[in-house]
Amino acid sequence: MTAGVLAATTLVVTGCGVSGATASQSADAKGENTSVPVLPARFAQQKVQWTACGRDVTSEAVPGAECGWVKVPVDYAAPAGETVKLRVSRVPAKDHSRRLGSLLFNPGGPGAGGASDVANGNWQAGGQARARYDLVGFDPRGIAGSGQIKCPDGVAQGPENPPRTEAEAKKTFADATRRAQACKRASGAVLAHMDSVSVARDLDVLRTVLGDAKLNYTGVSYGTFIGQQYMKLFPGKVGRMVLDGVVNPAADMRQVARRDVKTSEDAMRRYAQDLVARGDDRLGATAEEILRRVTDFAKKLAQEPLHGTDGEEFTDDTLSTYLDMAVTDEASWKPLTKALVAALDGDVTAFERLDAGTAGESGGEKPTPQEEQAEENESMSMPAVLCLDSPSAPKSPKEMLDTADAFAKQSPLFGRYYAWQMIDCATWPITPTGGDEPIKASGAAPVLLVSYTDDTQTPLENAQAVHRQLDNSSLLVRKGQGHGAYASENPSTCTDRAVDRYLVGGKLPDQAANCPRRGGPS
Repeated sequence: MTAGVLAATTLVVTGCGVSGATASQSADAKGENTSVPVLPARFAQQKVQWTACGRDVTSEAVPGAECGWVKVPVDYAAPAGETVKLRVSRVPAKDHSRRLGSLLFNPGGPGAGGASDVANGNWQAGGQARARYDLVGFDPRGIAGSGQIKCPDGVAQGPENPPRTEAEAKKTFADATRRAQACKRASGAVLAHMDSVSVARDLDVLRTVLGDAKLNYTGVSYGTFIGQQYMKLFPGKVGRMVLDGVVNPAADMRQVARRDVKTSEDAMRRYAQDLVARGDDRLGATAEEILRRVTDFAKKLAQEPLHGTDGEEFTDDTLSTYLDMAVTDEASWKPLTKALVAALDGDVTAFERLDAGTAGESGGEKPTPQEEQAEENESMSMPAVLCLDSPSAPKSPKEMLDTADAFAKQSPLFGRYYAWQMIDCATWPITPTGGDEPIKASGAAPVLLVSYTDDTQTPLENAQAVHRQLDNSSLLVRKGQGHGAYASENPSTCTDRAVDRYLVGGKLPDQAANCPRRGGPS
């Protein structure tokens, strides 16, 4: 896993993977995926009919943006059966004479579409990469423009007041099961095939149709999980791949939930330490006293709830929800302190104002209909992907209660809240097809992992674990808090230049590479 320079990407179209009549061998050192069945030639021979992007993609397309469709099988085990059309967008390379090929992008989620992000310029890569690559976004199968699944009654969310008795748990399970079954009836065959392995195979169809011999790819958050699945299936076709905000494929759903608990606990401790450092002793003189006082307050609320302006109960679960929302966002720390001080005196209405402030932090701008629809789509699509990819959710009301109790012992403030976030997958009507295991990707070209030091969604420890698991990778760490460090809304010259050097010239950063919060050396 040493740094080095990769060979320049060849643009000669080959027949690997999606054309021909025999299986393509792609075994790693452990013998994983010894063969990937080859698809009928009609999928490889598609021609994208590029046209101007419509308003269903974006109302403000960047100059040169164009959109089209690519067909893939719904079920790769039965490629002669149903197909689904993937919506794709493209912004041509600015320096066309030195074009390197296509750079595909996935924003994560899971459940987020990428076609609009490229078409409207929300994601543009770094300046050097943008000049040399066609930027290509796509909506994964069953998501947004690619046959969006339908859930007439919505999907189960973690309950505001998690059940404490088996009777309550059974009622919650029954409601979640009803919602999930409605999704299954309304969504058609694609719902059973929204797993990330199928999306990785879609990537290989896109790669071939676009005319690239190797896949050049940038995945953010859950997009890094899709990228790793591609590396496992097609190690010989990996070109230059950036995995930014890394998901660890070896962590099961319960481990991820426990990690989320720890992330919130750590953020709560940082919040308390910040109060002490600033000399604000309204909640306590030390970080330990602040944490103890808030925890004791939560335990009291469990027995004696307070009431908001609308008369609704404000319980320990309500407090957990507000804390989780606020402590991971430093901009919310000041109003959080005001709300906690007031709540300890019996007035919880300041939490309602905290909620309103968070909702309006974008400057009071009302979401566009497209943005509202995208959020609704993502909420439906997320469990459809996660519940197929990971088999480890609790499967009965009693098991969920026991899991929540164990989580609550670990963290009285956040444990039960995060345990019940698994309710959607606990009741999903389709059997999981994925597993929780590390990926080596032996034989794949070196890839670049990127992470913030403080990422509350995909912690740095994820990237470090994947760096150890992969046979050939480098890790670039950007100091500071955030999620998605490359080509971000808060740009870092150091990060963007390091990633661009890899994407354009194949040069990986040193193993211990670090970048400051913003700017930095080239």
